[in-house]
Amino acid sequence: MRRPGAPASWIWWRMLRQVLRRGLQSFCHRLGLCVSRHPVFFLTVPAVLTITFGLSALNRFQPEGDLERLVAPSHSLAKIERSLASSLFPLDQSKSQLYSDLHTPGRYGRVILLSPPGDNILLQAEGILQTHRAVLEMKDGRSSFIGHQLGGVVEVPNSKDQRVKSARAIQITYYLQTYGSATQDLIGEKWENEFCKLMRKLQEEHQDLQLYSLASFSLWRDFHKTSILARSKVLVSLVLILTTATLSSSMKDCLRSKPFLGLLGVLTVCISIITAAGIFFITDGKYNSTLLGIPFFAMGNYPSLW
Repeated sequence: MRRPGAPASWIWWRMLRQVLRRGLQSFCHRLGLCVSRHPVFFLTVPAVLTITFGLSALNRFQPEGDLERLVAPSHSLAKIERSLASSLFPLDQSKSQLYSDLHTPGRYGRVILLSPPGDNILLQAEGILQTHRAVLEMKDGRSSFIGHQLGGVVEVPNSKDQRVKSARAIQITYYLQTYGSATQDLIGEKWENEFCKLMRKLQEEHQDLQLYSLASFSLWRDFHKTSILARSKVLVSLVLILTTATLSSSMKDCLRSKPFLGLLGVLTVCISIITAAGIFFITDGKYNSTLLGIPFFAMGNYPSLW
């Protein structure tokens, strides 16, 4: 019966809720009967699908070497401009012109030599030259001088020709030519690894200088380290979620308490994540390791569903 003074919209909303509630009750009742009549099917099929998609995810998993494919869309303006610059000013094919900082090169090694606070890097010429000669001994092919860069420069006061009085740091960059060859690129990658090892060794020999090495794979290496650094946090989050699920499903009444129901809910979510990851890899998707913790944020509100 209609309540006196009740608006028509409230009545329609109440009727809609009743219809939806009865429909959901009927659907859940029939689904429960179906599951109870076929328990083997509903236990084995999800397990088989999870194992199948999980194994496919493990078999297809491989780190993406091109970092730009993970962090930048293929139609981004930066990629379009870089492609244009590469077509107009090719670096790897240039044999007579000097390299340019117009856009990011392919393989390279960079070292920054920093003097202690208050010291002048220009007075550390011997250490700089020793470092430079040690790197040049690793060379294999034609070498060309491309200049250097000074940092923290202090000019001579009242100098008309801008003479340098002192500098805090110096940066030297060594570019490698790969000519678009996979073999040359592999050699360049090994050279970069040896370059970083050499810089760490020289740092121990020259305590009066601070050496900071950088290579083309440095950003890629740091990017993929996020999955390693996130393992402990992910495990702690999983333990907290399991604890919360158990406590939220527990009651003082032993008959009504269902702690294993919360654990089953977390297990169900984990199974669905593994299955979704398998489907994601089968469809040739790229998983970004920085998104590793998002499923746990998605599970953050599940205890309120019970």
